[in-house]
Formats: sequence, C-alpha cells, structure tokens
Amino acid sequence: MGGRRVVVSALQFACTDDVSSNVATAERLVRAAHGKGASIILIQELFEGYYFCQAQREDFFQQAKPYKDHPTILRMQKLAKELGVVIPVSFFEEANNAHYNSVAIIDADGTDLGLYRKSHIPDGPGYQEKFYFNPGDTGFKVFQTKFAKIGLGICWDQWFPEAGPSYGSSRCRNIVIPYCYWF
Repeated sequence: MGGRRVVVSALQFACTDDVSSNVATAERLVRAAHGKGASIILIQELFEGYYFCQAQREDFFQQAKPYKDHPTILRMQKLAKELGVVIPVSFFEEANNAHYNSVAIIDADGTDLGLYRKSHIPDGPGYQEKFYFNPGDTGFKVFQTKFAKIGLGICWDQWFPEAGPSYGSSRCRNIVIPYCYWF
C-alpha cells in the first residue's frame, strides 16, 4: 500500500506553575522533534501549567483564557509556520460563562484550523475536571492539515465509542489524543 510517510511526535514533560517556562519548554521540544523529522507534533494536555485538576480551587479559574488572541496559540502559530509543522495546542479556555479543556489545531503554514473542546469530563479522585470544565460543544472533528487528516480527542474521550464513526465517515486514519500524566 503506497502513500506518504508522516512522522508524528508526542511530547511529555514535567510542568511547573510558570506558564512562560512551560511554553518555552514546549517550544524547545517541538524544535527538537522537528529536527528528528516530525511533521505533526502533539504537545501534552494543558501544558501551560501543572495538572491543576487534582483539587477543587476557585483560584485556578484565573488561568483560563479566551481562544481568540490566546498568547500560547499565537506563539505556536509562529512556530508552526517557521518550522512547517502541525501543532495541536491544548489550553484552558474561557468562553462567555463556560470553561473548556480545548485544543486548537495549527497547520504547517501557521493557520489556526479550528477548535475542539473535550467532550467527556472525568470526575473522581485526582481528576476533579467537572469542577473546572464544561462538556465540549464542538462534537468530534476531523481537521485537514498539510500532512494528513487528523481526528482529535482529549484524554478521557478515548474511552467512549462515538468518536470512531465521526473519524471513519471522514476517512480519517490519524487520531491524536493529548494526555496529561501527572503522577
């Protein structure tokens, strides 16, 4: 079976409570992955800070930012364009009176292709996400990037079957799912 070879890299690193340091680390690792031939580079879920959903604290809502003009997304758009890579960018989104665990898909020319909001929100010891996030309202989406069609889920979404038909009907063969492993 012929076809184009696409190298995908998944990044995972220890985060701190310093957003600028975490974003700089992500950028450094994206550059390193690109240097090793990756053209689609997936950064972990909510990489701007450490995984804050272990406890319910009102002050963590201050970390959420609107999608439009989000500084990390803008920075990753410049990086994607410079390197010619696709970067799904996970972030804590504030939209009107709601909050979402979201990903913006940045294409290789720096274009923001759109937004996916996490559909399934876990709630249990160590995963207090229902306190912070509304269930996503975007539905499962497939994005046509320069290198491949990408289906997207976020962490917990992988355990639910309704994503499969969405991806299959779009003839999508590539699914990326950012995670945040905090242990």
